[in-house]
Amino acid sequence: MRPLVLITLIVLVDLLGFTLVMPLLPLYAREYGFSSWQIGLLLAAFPLCQLVAGPILGRLSDRYGRRPVLAVSQAGTAISFLMLAFSSSFLWLLLARMLDGASGGNFLVAQAYVADVTKPEERARSLGLIGAAFGVGFVLGPLLGGLLLLLPLPAAWHLRLPFLVAAGFSTLAWILVLRFLPESLPADSEARQAARSLSLEGLKASFQQPKLRLLILAGALSTLAFATLEGTYSLFLKDRLHWSPASASLGFAFLGFVSALVQGGMIRPLVKRFGELKLILLGTVVLAIGLGLLGRVTDVYGLLLAAPLVALGSGLANPAITGLLSRSASAAAQGAVFGTLSSAQTLARMLNYFVANQLLGLVSPGAPYYLGAVCAALAFVAAIALYRDSSRPAVESL
Repeated sequence: MRPLVLITLIVLVDLLGFTLVMPLLPLYAREYGFSSWQIGLLLAAFPLCQLVAGPILGRLSDRYGRRPVLAVSQAGTAISFLMLAFSSSFLWLLLARMLDGASGGNFLVAQAYVADVTKPEERARSLGLIGAAFGVGFVLGPLLGGLLLLLPLPAAWHLRLPFLVAAGFSTLAWILVLRFLPESLPADSEARQAARSLSLEGLKASFQQPKLRLLILAGALSTLAFATLEGTYSLFLKDRLHWSPASASLGFAFLGFVSALVQGGMIRPLVKRFGELKLILLGTVVLAIGLGLLGRVTDVYGLLLAAPLVALGSGLANPAITGLLSRSASAAAQGAVFGTLSSAQTLARMLNYFVANQLLGLVSPGAPYYLGAVCAALAFVAAIALYRDSSRPAVESL
């Protein structure tokens, strides 16, 4: 099996576990009697720990290879799901989320792996496959979660079974990494040699370039916008439309279907025809409009208009940002670049998971999405600044 196909499969299997749990965690936390700030903290714990671990894992993958870092990440994720399955204690659940975040280098290392095995001009399209896997995971994971909730099981197992199944998916991904995935960085590669000698000061200095900063800023802001939905969507559907947990899982699946369609089928020809910068501009505008409309949704017809726009905007902007960022860096710095982007994005998620749940609980179910629309508009402003500077070479090499 080709390495690009295999790493996409591994990401998909891992995401099945993540997306199975993501729609249910806020609902179950509310069933356990947790307050809005506790739910927000549970959701924010993952990106908080990933914020610290992301650059370290990225740099370790540059030095020691992608495969061992992926294996450790998968093992940590599997253990964290087992912890979630067997406790309803807030402290225990918080520790589980922190473990998952601290070991959660799966996605950023997978992105660096893709950059290793593809040509620079093909990276945006290849990274679109990772995005498509994310979209497919967002379809199948919530669907599976909804089906598990329909099984005639005791109430306690309804809370545990999805986490156990998620742990199974992470374990399967871990086995795939150990058994089948080849290392993408040879021992004498430029990336490993540079990683041994590159100081933290030099790494920080390499991100002083204005265009690189704008790309990372646009990626963080678009993530900040979409994160308003990730942490509140199931609660929004319950509070605004009175949907059950199983129905909320279907709502997530619908978003995933649109995202998979965009990133799996549309992004390649669109990048080839228009280039990454124009797609970043278009994606951030559509994302802002979709989130603004979502905040006003009161029935399923409004949801069918707003939700696809949110998925479309995110599906256009994110692979374009990561593709252009990848072409901005030398082969020696792919892990570090994606680690920095991951830190910016996880900081955005950490802030918004907590703030969005406070807005939903204290203001209104639609309030988080108005905040998200503002964040997407700011990402558009950053993209405009990048576009105006595009008359110069796309991005200087590191």
